[in-house]
Parts: sequence; structure tokens; C-alpha cells
Amino acid sequence: MWLVFQILAYENDNMLLAIDAGNTRTKWAVFNKVGELKHHHVCANAALGAADFSPTTLNYDRVVISNVAGEQHAALLANLLAPHGVPISFIKSSLQACNVDNGYAIAETLGSDRWAALIAAWHIKHAPCVVVNAGTAVTIDALAKRQSIEHKAQAEFIGGLILPGLNLMQRSLGLATAQLPTPSLTSHSTMQASTSIFAKNTEDAISAGALHAIVGAITQMANALNLQCKQVPYIVISGGNAEMIHTHLLANMKNQTLVHEHLVLHGLFLLENFMQSDTQ
Repeated sequence: MWLVFQILAYENDNMLLAIDAGNTRTKWAVFNKVGELKHHHVCANAALGAADFSPTTLNYDRVVISNVAGEQHAALLANLLAPHGVPISFIKSSLQACNVDNGYAIAETLGSDRWAALIAAWHIKHAPCVVVNAGTAVTIDALAKRQSIEHKAQAEFIGGLILPGLNLMQRSLGLATAQLPTPSLTSHSTMQASTSIFAKNTEDAISAGALHAIVGAITQMANALNLQCKQVPYIVISGGNAEMIHTHLLANMKNQTLVHEHLVLHGLFLLENFMQSDTQ
């Protein structure tokens, strides 16, 4: 029994549970000390109360959280984790972390999910990037490369855009107009809708309009960052509609585009390690 306990304790050492609480869904993953993803799961925010965060099940010894779903959701997460007695860190954006400078006017008002995604994108590419989170809202952020005083490659977040997501954009038209339909949307129905820019019925015009608005904004950001950095940027996309958006980017942009399913979660792993090293 003692030997079994020792083995379990060793396996549990330096394992991190990262939680990304978004507007609609909450994702989580367990990483080992070198950043390998060992477990991941997702649920609707409304179903979070039934989630099993037991360290016996997930095998972790500390927790890091990005929460943009409001104080009530943060309290629910804290209550679910409290019985397990593990250290919990709620991430907030800062002026600098992980060799990335935050150029937002008030650094801490940048969404923690955007900050984590920017950190992850930089450590994946070490090059200028357009970083896209495509969920309930779509954020399109510009990450530029610069040389520090120590001549080390560093990044700077120089600003970005926030748009309604695909589903939200389509629903808002139906709610705010008398004659336009409010579609009953699922990820499947969104994927099946016509995306031709020459739409020939109202529902297709709404779905294609939303998609091309987002793709157009990404293209504009990539062009602007190219001019700023004198280098073609990568486009790193995450979120529930990432594949849909990637499919409809211009053909000449696809070679520079990466879809990363767990971008925010990987950024949380990097940020938590940065905070740990900063306190030692």
C-alpha cells in the first residue's frame, strides 16, 4: 500500500490542471511538467456543476484558471475545486509575461483568454502572428516581434479587434430586424450553410455575411501586421469555429495558418510556470 501511494504521489507531482472558462463553454486540460497534454475535456457552462475535478480522477496538484464568464462562474469553479485542497491561481493580464509585452492601454483589462492565447502563439511560432479566438465572440489580435535590450527575441501585443462570433452575429440580425429570420443554429447547421458571397436566399445571405465579415477582418489584420512588421505573419486560430474560418481563408493565406485546438490552455500552462519561476 505504501509503494502504491508513493507511485501515485510521484505521478501527481508537477501536474497542472488548466481551466479556460469562456462565455459559453468551459474547457480544461491536465499538463505534465514539460507541457504535454495528458487529459482534456469540455462542457457547456450550464453543465459545469456536474464536472468531476477530483485530483484522484485527473491526477494534478495545482490549478490555473482563465475566466471571462463572470464572477458567478468564477465562484462556482472555486466551490467545485475547494474540497480538493489544491492551490488555485486565477490568471489576469499583466504588462509583461513569458517574453511578451502587453501594449493594451490598461494591461489588466485585456481578457485573460486573449492574453493566454497570445503567449501560446508566440511560443509556438516566435514570429509575428495574428491570433484568433473564434467562439461566442471573435477576437483578432496582432503580435509583433521586436528585439529587446538584451538582443533576445520578444513579442509585443500591439492591439486587436473584437467581433460577434458566427452564431451571435447571425442571431443578432434576426433579433434586431423585422423581416430577417432568426436561425436555429448548431455547429452542424453552421457548417452546412452556404457560404457563397453571391447568396441567393436570406438565410444563406446571413450565414455567409457573418463568415465573410470575420474572414475579412482577419485578412485586414494580417495585411496591416505585414506592413507593420515587414514580414508575412502567421495566423493562429482557436475556438469552436476555428475550422470553419480556416476553410474559408484565401488560398494564399492557408500556408501561413495554424489551427490550434487548445491554444488558451497551453498559454495558461506557460503563464503558470512563469508565475512559479517568478516567485522562486
